[in-house]
Amino acid sequence: MLALAYALTLASMAQVGVVAALTLDLAGALGLTAAQIGQGLALFSLPSALLAVPCGALVDRVGARRVLVWSGLAGGLADALAVAGGSPAALYAALLLSGLAFTGISVAAPALLAAAYAGARQVRAMALWSTYAPAGFALGLVLGAPFAQTGHWVLPLALHGALLGILGLWALALPHLVPARPVQAGGLPDRRAAWRELGLVLRQPGVLRLALAVAVPSAISYGTSLVAPAWLARVHGASMAESATVVAAAKGVAMMLGGLAAGAVLARAGQRRVLFAGLAVAGAVAQALLFWPGGSLALATGALFAWLLAFSGLGAVAMSQLPALAQAGAGAGSNRRGTVSGVVGQAISLLSFLAPAIYFGMAGWIGYVLLASGGLALAALALPNVAPREQEQS
Repeated sequence: MLALAYALTLASMAQVGVVAALTLDLAGALGLTAAQIGQGLALFSLPSALLAVPCGALVDRVGARRVLVWSGLAGGLADALAVAGGSPAALYAALLLSGLAFTGISVAAPALLAAAYAGARQVRAMALWSTYAPAGFALGLVLGAPFAQTGHWVLPLALHGALLGILGLWALALPHLVPARPVQAGGLPDRRAAWRELGLVLRQPGVLRLALAVAVPSAISYGTSLVAPAWLARVHGASMAESATVVAAAKGVAMMLGGLAAGAVLARAGQRRVLFAGLAVAGAVAQALLFWPGGSLALATGALFAWLLAFSGLGAVAMSQLPALAQAGAGAGSNRRGTVSGVVGQAISLLSFLAPAIYFGMAGWIGYVLLASGGLALAALALPNVAPREQEQS
């Protein structure tokens, strides 16, 4: 179950990495500029920014398995649309549909894991899943880079679509866990109940603080991923291909190791806010060393690896609080996992939607470091304090 949920989320997020690796190919084949391709990528984040919360309510009513199946198949269809269309409009429509599929997967997967596991296993599962964003982006770079500037841009998109479609069908084998709230006759969600549940969740300060604690580091990581390859190439004399390979390799290895290590530590950790604060400090130092122009490429590479390890730990600590916050105030035998997951996902998407404009609008390394340091400090202050007993009960 964990492997499939993680694979689906990785594959869905990989769409951004594939398109980023094929930017020049798509621009030449479709008559677009690289900037227009970048603007098209913003469409990927749009559905999550608008629909993550309603999607969470849907998960609570029809079950995570159905949403994962529908979303996986929609992601496969999006790639088919991009390949068959062969036009800018088809590419934009495909990115929008891919973003919609990602919304469903990124909301349903943590809700499924929170419902399926308990105790230390739940913590480890949430910790590993929280590494999906950088790891998925790296997967997309690895999938698309071998075909970059070869004229065969159709093949990686087709492979990506086939992967998502297969994983979506495979999700039919997942258990159908009982939804947190019953549906009306005919299987339709009760909209009034959905809005009422959303209002109750949004009135929980802990949920809003969790959303901020998860979303800010995620936006910093996304912005760092966008500017790091060009920064390393410009400051340290590396080629774009070399720097992109460095970023992809660091992401893939660091996020997997960080997620597994964080899960093992969290299963025994007591004061998770202290752990989160320590990781935030380590992340700020790593950001400073990464962008320091007086360093070497080796130092920047090591700093990037350290930043990704710290970020994976930050995501793991924060997401491990989600099950207990979802259970709080929901009543016996009930839960709001999907709705809380949707609120967190919407916060991530909103800030990630703003990240490219903010990071590309900066020119100096001091701005990158100050933004990261201030954001990580804010996230550390925002993280809710969930008691160990509440964590175990969830």
